[in-house]
Amino acid sequence: MDPAVSAFLARRSNVSFTLVGLVMFSVAWPVLPLTHEVFVVVMPVIAGLSSLPVVLAWARPALGLAISLAAALVIGVAVPRVDGWGWRVSVVHIIVLLVLAAMTFLRGPLRLAPLWWAATCAVFAVSAPPEARAGWVAGVTVLAIVCGLLRAVVRSRRDLAHESELKDVADARTAVLAERARIARDLHDVVAHRMSVVVVAAQTARYRVDGVGPAADAEFQAIAGSAREALDEVRQLLGVLRVDDGVAPLPPAPGVADIGELVAATRAAGVAVSARLQVPDETIAEGVGLAAYRIVQEALANAVRHAPGAPIDIAVVAEDEQITVAVVNARTAPQQPAGGPGVGGHGIAGMTERARSVGGALVAGPDESSSDTGRFRVLARLPVRAGLASPTTSTSSGRSTSTEVELW
Repeated sequence: MDPAVSAFLARRSNVSFTLVGLVMFSVAWPVLPLTHEVFVVVMPVIAGLSSLPVVLAWARPALGLAISLAAALVIGVAVPRVDGWGWRVSVVHIIVLLVLAAMTFLRGPLRLAPLWWAATCAVFAVSAPPEARAGWVAGVTVLAIVCGLLRAVVRSRRDLAHESELKDVADARTAVLAERARIARDLHDVVAHRMSVVVVAAQTARYRVDGVGPAADAEFQAIAGSAREALDEVRQLLGVLRVDDGVAPLPPAPGVADIGELVAATRAAGVAVSARLQVPDETIAEGVGLAAYRIVQEALANAVRHAPGAPIDIAVVAEDEQITVAVVNARTAPQQPAGGPGVGGHGIAGMTERARSVGGALVAGPDESSSDTGRFRVLARLPVRAGLASPTTSTSSGRSTSTEVELW
């Protein structure tokens, strides 16, 4: 049951038993002289002890029963009865005892149920007339058995509902795992197989094609190396998707320190790339480093795809609590959409999500800082530690304490 619904029902039940207690008190006070001989000033006290413990029937039924049982013994011993009244307690007190006993059998600690049954039977045996004691003890016993059966039914239904919920969760998890396995199969069929063909074709080109010189062979080997790296990443992704227990052996995530290798691989493909990495002395959060690496990787891929042959400038600079990632390139294809590389696809959206996932921000569009309107820029600002809000770009002349590495 929803916690809010349970709290609402508990409040209503407490209010209901409070009203019942007040009604019982209003009845017990005027009828008390019919069963017991008490002074007027003591009557509200006796009436309260007889009726008000029922207020605890929902919240603390065992405590209410204990108070009512003790009050029955005290009243039966200390308060004289009117001639002709065979019970040691009033009718209201009998009703309250039965209600509290039933609620204790239903809601009280199960291990103490025999104790409460024995105590209730003992009080009724003492308080009832001699000729009715056996019947009332039997009645309390039947009440305890019926409440125990009701309690077992309620618990079984609750357990059944819980098991059904667990089954629904397990079915949902099975569906998720099945979908992940399907995605893994599709990736394997669409990407891994074709990438393997590229690797084999590039490695065997010098044996299959006549006239392949050392320079061309080196180019083919570079293509094979890049394809193998991409294939390794695809296989790692497949391994994560196929893990059933939710604990996947994650490979080391690339970071800012690996951007240099990414730039070198892009240069090896014949692209003119200039890069400046300002590596901070302090440790960058792993998630932030991965986000910066993926943003540079996607921006390079978009630039190579949409502006082939254009030079690319990369800057990854860390100042204070912020990392700035900038990738700028010229647009060489006049048929490009006005939005620049990646428009209409998922590249820019993916980079934006990467930046936001660590508390940063990313913009992509024409480079407004340059007079050359044909330049396209991807600019991301990321916090050094994931989750920090990206600070405003600072124009302070303060120097960074990091070590600068030039890659030309």
